[in-house]
Amino acid sequence: MNIPLRGTATLALLLCAALLPAQSSRKVKLNPVALGFDLPQSYRERTFIKGLAGFVNNIDQLVGAMILIEDNKTSVLTRFVRQDKPPVVSTSTSDVIYSAKIDNKFKFNGAYCIASTKVEKDAVYELIITDVAVAFLPEDYIPYLEICRSSTNVPAETKKKTFYIRSAKLTTVYTRAYQKTSAESSVNGMAFSVGGEVYSSTDQFKVDYIVSVDVVALEKLLSLKNCNHLLSSEELAQREKAEKARLEASRAEEERKAKENELREARAQVEDLKRILTHNIERSENLQQQLQEAQAHESAALEQLNQAIRQAEELSGQAQRAQTTADDHETIIVTLRNRDGKALEIKSLEELSPEKLQALGFDVEILKERKE
Repeated sequence: MNIPLRGTATLALLLCAALLPAQSSRKVKLNPVALGFDLPQSYRERTFIKGLAGFVNNIDQLVGAMILIEDNKTSVLTRFVRQDKPPVVSTSTSDVIYSAKIDNKFKFNGAYCIASTKVEKDAVYELIITDVAVAFLPEDYIPYLEICRSSTNVPAETKKKTFYIRSAKLTTVYTRAYQKTSAESSVNGMAFSVGGEVYSSTDQFKVDYIVSVDVVALEKLLSLKNCNHLLSSEELAQREKAEKARLEASRAEEERKAKENELREARAQVEDLKRILTHNIERSENLQQQLQEAQAHESAALEQLNQAIRQAEELSGQAQRAQTTADDHETIIVTLRNRDGKALEIKSLEELSPEKLQALGFDVEILKERKE
């Protein structure tokens, strides 16, 4: 990739002058270049984690990850992202953060934030840092309920070391090395002067990729939402859903019974009309018409009954499934304490007989009625 540099036209003219055939008495004259010694504060304040360098090709898969940082080791534990709301990704090719030439006195020489670029003595590096992509999760995209459920049994000490990645940036670091050139030697390629010394290079730019992230501590993330309230609200919603399904199933059952009664009445009417038709041939034409209407009524009632039966069965199944789901979220624990202060937690009283309770040291005699 060709990267446009500041002062390229001026530098190209100087190089052309330097590369023209010259007489032995002519010396190469280059304009001095000032060295950069610091990075922008906004860039220095970013969070760089070496253990995440493997995500340079898909930083969107890094956003939403829960990571554990212990000493210098970073581990990706799991990822919390809603399927219907993936991270928002944007790209850019022109957001240059830093462009300068540096030597071995550069404050961040060899640091990860410049792709571990190490400038040796008697060398100057051209450094260009550019953001090329960013992925982030808006606030309403974060699945707080799922995070609350998963963090219920996480030890407090582990929570302090666990972080949630809200956003990630992919940055390119372009570098080109320039070596010091003696006054008598010929200058080839790109060249400039620094502090009276001449530096030149025929190398192409080398490009590296680094990842920086915006993280939120798990403890802080959980403090933003009341997990107990979220979990209680979810359980209540499940209960309300189950109750609604039960009421709908009950109404459907009542509708089915009403249609059965209507069908019985229609059939009885048909039978009555058949008997009347048999004994009243002279009125057969009128009765025949009534019979046809009654049969049509019977057929419609039968169709409605079948529809009501299907609806009742479907809603009954939904109510049963909803009740099962709601019951799965509820666990009842009973605590018993004997006369010595020993506590026992059980989930079902039916499993304990008086003999088992006595064997565990519980006084069951007080439950029996005294006889005088």
